[in-house]
Amino acid sequence: MTDRGNRPTIAALPVTAIPRFVPPCAALLALACSTGPAPIRGDVHVFVFEESVPTALFDGFHAETGVTVQVDTYDSNEDLLAALEKSPGAYDLVMPSDYAVDALVARDALRPLDLAAVPNYANISPQFLTPWFDAGGLAGGGRGHARSAKYSLPWLWGTTGIAYDRRVVTPPPTHWADVWNPAWAGKVVAPDDPRELLGAALMADGKSKNASDGPSLEAAAARAATLAKGAVALDANTPEAYLADGRAVIGIVFSGNAALAKRANPDIAYVLPEEGGGIWFDNLAIPAGAPNPDAAAALLDYLLRAESGLAVIRAYPFSSPNEAALDALHAADPAAWSTYTGDPTVQPPADVLAKTVPVKSLGAEGDARVTAAWSTVLAARGATP
Repeated sequence: MTDRGNRPTIAALPVTAIPRFVPPCAALLALACSTGPAPIRGDVHVFVFEESVPTALFDGFHAETGVTVQVDTYDSNEDLLAALEKSPGAYDLVMPSDYAVDALVARDALRPLDLAAVPNYANISPQFLTPWFDAGGLAGGGRGHARSAKYSLPWLWGTTGIAYDRRVVTPPPTHWADVWNPAWAGKVVAPDDPRELLGAALMADGKSKNASDGPSLEAAAARAATLAKGAVALDANTPEAYLADGRAVIGIVFSGNAALAKRANPDIAYVLPEEGGGIWFDNLAIPAGAPNPDAAAALLDYLLRAESGLAVIRAYPFSSPNEAALDALHAADPAAWSTYTGDPTVQPPADVLAKTVPVKSLGAEGDARVTAAWSTVLAARGATP
């Protein structure tokens, strides 16, 4: 392996996000290496976030296996959770974020992974293999009983913070409440993601991002509604378009979208507020009712190849847990590797990263209150749930 020197690490993840790695047994690795792939047939139906998997990867899987990949996309984890509850047998491979994995495991809605069928999981950096929401073994988090299985594998990770135009937004924002500055009315882009927008409003009010009591959520909904009413767009998928061309001068965005905005407009900057930015992990998982789980496992293994991870890094500048893909980028283009790993938008400083806050599952009652709060936000925007 090429010497990396001072290779960036994720050593400062918050305590709730630090994985506890348990090395896979040698026998399992031997089986994964010695057993050839089983024949796969039929189509595979995936349900993923927009701008998360390059179409070329699905095309490549089809060319290699003959399996057609049908792709549906969604905007938020709430859309995914609702879809799987309504139609548990509709999809073969899905992309839940951290708290959604936790919720789906609690519902017995995910299929335990056979890691022997996904040998490329070895490409994932060990620190990402046993996170708080899917640790394997005796996992906490209020599930009610021990879980020894593994239900998901990491795809991308990143942060949620504030992107802004340095030429216009002065002084630079340092707190979540700065997004609500009346000076930026009509020039704000915000996510159409209930937990992220309400979470930012909660933190602007001095509350926990995961507060679920009625009064806190009602106040956060009122705050978020004022932002949504005057926002140039509610768009978690492509907010960079509004920042790049000046329609927005500030916004609540994911780190990868901020990096894309900076590519198009060098005056865009990104900051994690002093109260703590968000941190999230998007994962790949197979629903319990998947009609074609063998094809889903084969596709999952294909997506975890080093070259697949490299294609994702080049297309979408989110943070990658695929260590083999980072090695491939370094070998193919050292300058691009240095730019990617040295960008604080993609790789935040340790002290800043340590203050980030993940979204947590709130349970049925908390989810119901979030849904009611989000309805208030959408009503202010003139939309319907």
